Amino acid sequence: MERKNTKTKWISTLLLACVMVVAGCSSNNAAPSTGTNATTEPTVEAEQGAIDWAARKVENEKAGKITYITGYYYAASPPDIQAVMADELGYFKELGLDVEIQPGLDSEGMKFLAAGQAQLASAGTPSLVIQSVANGAPIKGVATFGASGTSAIMVMDDSEIKAPKDLEGKTIGYHGALPANYVAMFQKNGVDAMKVKGVSVGYDPTVLSSGKVDALTVYKSNEPYIMGQMGLKVRLIDPGEFGAETSFGVIAANNDFAAKHPTAVEDFLRAVSKAHDYAVANPDEALKVLEKRSESTYDIKAETNRWSVESGIIESSRHEGHGVAWQTSEQWQREISMLFDSKVISNTLDVNDVMDNAFIHSIYDGETLIWP
Repeated sequence: MERKNTKTKWISTLLLACVMVVAGCSSNNAAPSTGTNATTEPTVEAEQGAIDWAARKVENEKAGKITYITGYYYAASPPDIQAVMADELGYFKELGLDVEIQPGLDSEGMKFLAAGQAQLASAGTPSLVIQSVANGAPIKGVATFGASGTSAIMVMDDSEIKAPKDLEGKTIGYHGALPANYVAMFQKNGVDAMKVKGVSVGYDPTVLSSGKVDALTVYKSNEPYIMGQMGLKVRLIDPGEFGAETSFGVIAANNDFAAKHPTAVEDFLRAVSKAHDYAVANPDEALKVLEKRSESTYDIKAETNRWSVESGIIESSRHEGHGVAWQTSEQWQREISMLFDSKVISNTLDVNDVMDNAFIHSIYDGETLIWP
């Protein structure tokens, strides 16, 4: 393992993602609106609560084949488990939607979405959508399942590291580049990044237990489970508890498709929202469907843990008075601010450029999903 311990290399790593940003991204500094901000008007019948479902189904059929790309193949994460179950249970078909689910990675999904080769796709966090928009992608986030994040810093249970400041003089392992919310956590907690040694590691969490690193960036639903299976006790430091909260489980849409077929986008969200309730109530059945669709070895125990942890985060972070996958402009604005402050994007963006609440707003009456 190559250790990048010089100050120059560490700072370069923190700023690695900014090379992706094109010079022509927006510099609109207008303050975002809040709550149910929308840049696309909800359909009239949805607003009035009197939907002609037969006519709507005909309208949805005009959208033709809708390609949805998952964020990490068939992992039991939102919104992919919901999309698969909506397909399996016939919810898409009931609403007149012809959805083809293609397993993939969210980074690739954003590219297909931007090129119009996919109409809807999964993104792990709002940051991925925001960076894509900063690079000129005509896409927006239309729903977000988790209002708090799944990322954390993992340390051994007996570690002296209790808070971000304790990382000074220590070595932290990460995958690729340190995500923006960790950089934001450093900034908000007075951590001198020059005193933290960074090393890019693979995906084996035992680099922590072997002492090769003092701390490791992880997903709450993955590496802690792996370590626990080996009988190793670990502890998590949550960036959200130190002023660097994020979100997860985003559905992004191609702007042109959303403008031409708003009811199709609304009803895709309607179907996956209904499927969420089924997956929560019937996790074993849902995981069997994912396993059946996967073309590779499927670790049911690990994926059961993943869904248990992530569905728990969804529920605990749910916006009061609203249904699942509801998102706010504040969530997206904090992500924009973190990316800009961390120099991952060179210009700030208006929140309306990266997300649209109209579709998710149209499918709920308070917490109640509007369904035929």
